[in-house]
Amino acid sequence: MSGTVYKQLSREGRVLVDEAIAHLAAGYDKETGLVTETLEGKPYRSVRNSMYYALGVMIRGDANAKEIAEKVITTVLDLQLDAPGEIWHGAFRHPDDPVPPAGITDWHGITPEERYRADITWERIGDSFEQCLAGRPDQERQELRNQLESAMRQVVPVEWDTYEPNLREFIGMTFAMMLEHFEKELPKDLVRRMEKSGEKLVTGALERRKAGLIPLNTNVRIMYIFILEWFYHRLKKGLWLWYAINEARLLYDEYAEFHACAEFNSPTYCGVDLSTLGFWIRYSKMESIQMYGERLEEGIWEDMADFYNPAMRNFSGPYSRCYELDMKVHTCFYDLLYWGLGEERFPYHPFSIESVINPLMVLGEVHIPESVIPRLLEAGSVRSVERKFRELSERGEPGKNAVCTATAWISPDLMIGAMAGSRNTSYQLHPLTVFWTDGGEMGTMTLQRRCLNGVYRHMHTIVFDGKVTDRCAHMRVCNEASAPVELVYLVDRKGADAADVSESVWNFPGLSIKAKVTDAEGTQIAPAARLNPENGQLEIGYLLRPGEKLNFELIFTRT
Repeated sequence: MSGTVYKQLSREGRVLVDEAIAHLAAGYDKETGLVTETLEGKPYRSVRNSMYYALGVMIRGDANAKEIAEKVITTVLDLQLDAPGEIWHGAFRHPDDPVPPAGITDWHGITPEERYRADITWERIGDSFEQCLAGRPDQERQELRNQLESAMRQVVPVEWDTYEPNLREFIGMTFAMMLEHFEKELPKDLVRRMEKSGEKLVTGALERRKAGLIPLNTNVRIMYIFILEWFYHRLKKGLWLWYAINEARLLYDEYAEFHACAEFNSPTYCGVDLSTLGFWIRYSKMESIQMYGERLEEGIWEDMADFYNPAMRNFSGPYSRCYELDMKVHTCFYDLLYWGLGEERFPYHPFSIESVINPLMVLGEVHIPESVIPRLLEAGSVRSVERKFRELSERGEPGKNAVCTATAWISPDLMIGAMAGSRNTSYQLHPLTVFWTDGGEMGTMTLQRRCLNGVYRHMHTIVFDGKVTDRCAHMRVCNEASAPVELVYLVDRKGADAADVSESVWNFPGLSIKAKVTDAEGTQIAPAARLNPENGQLEIGYLLRPGEKLNFELIFTRT
């Protein structure tokens, strides 16, 4: 193979492809045609990462690239779910996942409101079931609840539990790029299978969007718009182009309301937004879609720069959706900066979980606004930030996504962020965050809510109302769920010890916090502090029963 596409990339683009291939190749099995990754400490065969690997070797023109690509694509095609009328039609199945249940419910006859009520009902059934098990050991109660939920999933397909709806968009993107750049190097019968697969996955994605039962995150909507248009031009299918143009306009209009994405200030999700908008700009044949892509890309870069702190190489919270707080772990944002700014200006690009997308990303484009670049490279002065956004709650009440306010106080060695108005049901919500550094190791603290047995899951609803001022954070939390929860501050800093946490003062290496925590009557509440033996994090916990409220006032001093 010639590797022509690889040669056309910038030096930084080639480096990103090489790094991704080196990582993915270590998990590739030529017998199965799949890449195995580690997920929560266990091996997991991923169809998405397998396609990134196949695309990467084709870009580079490796000697065995055709053989790998044909094997991977064939395997992935065999794992596509073909069930017209089912909500998961056209999606792809990781081989270690079960086939979702079929033939039980007519999903076209369910309204988003009915689905929301069913979700709440099931959550309350589970909570009531746990209460019936009161007195039994936590592990036994959790095992029994798991069995109850497993029985439900054998009857009702549950997104992200029994199938992954977004794989249609991710795999659709890689199929499009395979056909765009390497069609002539693939067998004709395989090309025809990919076209048929594209028709199924776009049909399923379109039906999902029309039903409105499972909201699309911004990054998935960007990919959805791209595959609608790309496969329309390839297959000349009906109204797909009209849907693409209309969806692009709608997405931009929603963004323009507050100059903010629904997954506000999320390094993980905004990184994928920026890495896929470039495909609108490079490949779209529609001037309007290109225009919306350029506006969205510029706007998201501006939004991210508001909360980015070059001195810490991290974003201040709060985060509406986030995994790890340390950006080195779960975002392709550094890869975008390395690629877009060049190695001379930004050489730092640690390989993260999201870096596997790089073989796809570099086939698009990246445009970092000149006005934003200094804010990404220079620490600047102490600043306060306040921004509004309309959050997306995947399991929230349809049509009632809350308008939230994010505030942050950012200095070179201390960042504090808080969120007000959030009703997000996701356990990925980080409504209050703190970062600090002494010039060496960075410490982080985040407020989370979880079940009393330590399990993190979606729940309706814990309401967070917080605000940050100069070195101070205020947070009020109300439990509207049907079960008690633990509010827990997770502290990740070597040397942090439970013995240094009292009712009114929390001392960590490099940071001291004066804490005042009261209930609705103003009574001071003492925390339960412990070190988690599994990850070494310090946990500072408070019990919050249904209908109760807690108020937190935290004053921060660097030590």
